[in-house]
Amino acid sequence: MNASTTFLAQDAGLLPERRRVPVLALVIALHVLAILLLLLLRPALPLGKKGPAAMVAVNIAAPTPQRAQPTPQPRPKPVSKRSAPQPEPIVTAPDAPPAKWSFGDPALRGFDLKSVPSAEPAPAQLAAGPPDSAVVGLAPDGSKLYAAEWQREPTDAELGFYLRKARYSGPGSYGIIACRTAPRFKVEDCRPIGETPGSGLGYAVTEAAWQFRVKPPRINGEYQVGTWVSIRIDLRGD
Repeated sequence: MNASTTFLAQDAGLLPERRRVPVLALVIALHVLAILLLLLLRPALPLGKKGPAAMVAVNIAAPTPQRAQPTPQPRPKPVSKRSAPQPEPIVTAPDAPPAKWSFGDPALRGFDLKSVPSAEPAPAQLAAGPPDSAVVGLAPDGSKLYAAEWQREPTDAELGFYLRKARYSGPGSYGIIACRTAPRFKVEDCRPIGETPGSGLGYAVTEAAWQFRVKPPRINGEYQVGTWVSIRIDLRGD
């Protein structure tokens, strides 16, 4: 029985108390060594940026409260006291002769307008303008008939067609008509009043008169449209 009991005791690991202490110390040392190895052999964690959940505390010194300073008031501008204008002293010289009043250029003193010779009078014709138109007879209505003044003389081409209708239109022949002046230097109501006897030029000139350009007669310095004028056409030899 004792052998069996002793065997069981050794087989179960029941050692004497004096041998347990080193074993326990060795076991504890092994555990500590294993923990250190695990801590040393663990993989290094990557350093990442702080996420939104990371909090950073920064201590900032609170500003020292300053005393409120009064706002500077603008200083009033000094008002300059203007002294009242002093009247200028009037200096009088005793027994001084009165000053002589003068006007204009001193070089013209003593100038007499009467001594200037008068300009020569302009001719009466220039002062009054062109003379009135001359009266040469009576018009068909009994009014005055004035001598015509061309505004533009007719050309040979304008007269040639009508003069060829006359019975005779040789050199030295003539035709006279009486016309009433109209606006724009035209004539109207033309009638033959004279011609070379038997030539028929009076009627030929009357037919060509619509082309004539004649100034109205001048009466009292003014042109009178509607008055009668006498127009004479003389034929010359080539």
